[in-house]
Parts: sequence; C-alpha cells; structure tokens
Amino acid sequence: MNIVIDVEGTGRLVSNKNLSSLQLRVLSASVLAPVAVAALYLGGPYFTVFLIIAASAMCFEWCKTSFINNIPAFMGLTGFVVFVSIYLAYTGQMSGAFSVLLIGAACVLLLTWFRSGPKEWKGAFLGPLYIGVPVLSLMALRANENDGFALTVSLFFVVWATDTGAYFAGRSIGGPKIAPFISPNKTWAGLIGGMICAALVAVLSTQYLMQTDLSVIVACVAGALLAVLAQIGDFAESGWKRYFKVKDASNIIPGHGGVLDRLDGVLFVAPALYFMNALIGI
Repeated sequence: MNIVIDVEGTGRLVSNKNLSSLQLRVLSASVLAPVAVAALYLGGPYFTVFLIIAASAMCFEWCKTSFINNIPAFMGLTGFVVFVSIYLAYTGQMSGAFSVLLIGAACVLLLTWFRSGPKEWKGAFLGPLYIGVPVLSLMALRANENDGFALTVSLFFVVWATDTGAYFAGRSIGGPKIAPFISPNKTWAGLIGGMICAALVAVLSTQYLMQTDLSVIVACVAGALLAVLAQIGDFAESGWKRYFKVKDASNIIPGHGGVLDRLDGVLFVAPALYFMNALIGI
C-alpha cells in the first residue's frame, strides 16, 4: 500500500517508501485512533459499523492466509457468517448470533476436512469463531446499560497496559523466553510486567470508571488474568503467522500490519471480559 502525503502544507508530496517505520506507525495511528475512539464513545450503530469494517478486514486476512484454494469463496462464506451474527447481535438475538458462528465453523470444517481434491489447513474452520466471538463480545460489552463505554474502553486500556508493561519489563529485565519458537522476544519477565500493569489498570478502571463495588483484590486478579489471555492471543496469532511463514496478516494499516496483528490480544480478552461481566459483574 502506497500513501502520498502533503508535507506540512508545502505541496511537496512524499511517498510512504521514504518514511521510517515509526513515522508510518504514528501517521496511521493519528488517523485511525480518533475514528476508533469516536465510534467507541458514540456506541450503537456507529460502533457496530466500525466493528463490521474491522471484521471485514479480519475475514480477508484470515482467509487469504489460511486457505490455498477457492479463497474468494471461503472469504465470502466466512464474511457472510460473521455479518449475519453481527446483525443478530445488533437486533438483540445474542444466542442466535453465537449459534450462527458455530454453524458457520461447522460448514467450513466440512468443506475443508471432507471435500475431495486438495486438502486445506485443518484449523481453517476456526476463522468464524476467532473473528466473530470477540466482535460479538465487544458489541455486548458496549451495549451494557450501566457501564458500556467504561467496560469497553477499560478492555482496551488493559490490553495496552499489558503490551506496555511486557515491553518495558522484557527489555529492562530480559531473562528466559516463554516460547522462542513461536515468539522469540517474549519473556517471563515481560509477562509478569504486563500482568502487574494490567492489574493496576483494572483497579483504577473499577474504582473510577465503572459503577461497581468490586473489591481491589478481585479487580487485580481479573486484570492479571486478562493480561495472560492477551499474551496468549499474541502467541496464537504469532503461531498462526509462523505456520504460514508470513510476517504480517496484511498491510492494511501502514506501519502496523493487519487488523489481526493489532487486535490479537483483544480477540482473547473480549470474550473473557464478556463472561466475567456476566458472572461477577466486573
């Protein structure tokens, strides 16, 4: 993807080929972050449209990497299943939405495991679930009447805190790697640092953003568990990319890779927070 930019209003055009990776990341974030925050704040149809766009990109990334043959057909099937589930969730039929995802995954499984001719990757059937379940969870969290915005924004804060804590703890402390054959830079020290930062953010969120009487200890434990899940999500996506020998899921977001690359932790944390909220009211 090639972006041309008017530098400082001078009329001088610069291709993204002349920009550093950091400059591209900052530029992309400065464009996308306000859109994401606005959609999250407004909620309702605005957040749903934002999720539909993100889900479309993820379906494209999943299918173009996970399938060898008939990629457009599998992309259409996966996208159709996810979009129908989003529609059902938006109209309040959450159980039906999850059922559609299960049916869609079963259909992909049948088409990949039991079809004649060249076989596809056996894990490809997970696509509708891997993409759809987190999207439905985000919709349900944002639709919460009391703490919808606070819950959803806290989720992103926890994931960002996990990544930040893991990065700085890993860089400053180092030590043994968790799974170097999957993600060579992830250390146990980084995981612990991410858990501490996520626990702190969870406590601050429950104390100052949400209308809940959750204890500090429970909030700490919940934040730490979500941090572990965020790291598992990172490992899962890294393992998927390593299996197919690709660096990024796509180049949709200049400097950042694909949507799956940016949301790998969120994809595991969102369903967990959805069930935590249903069970203990976090």
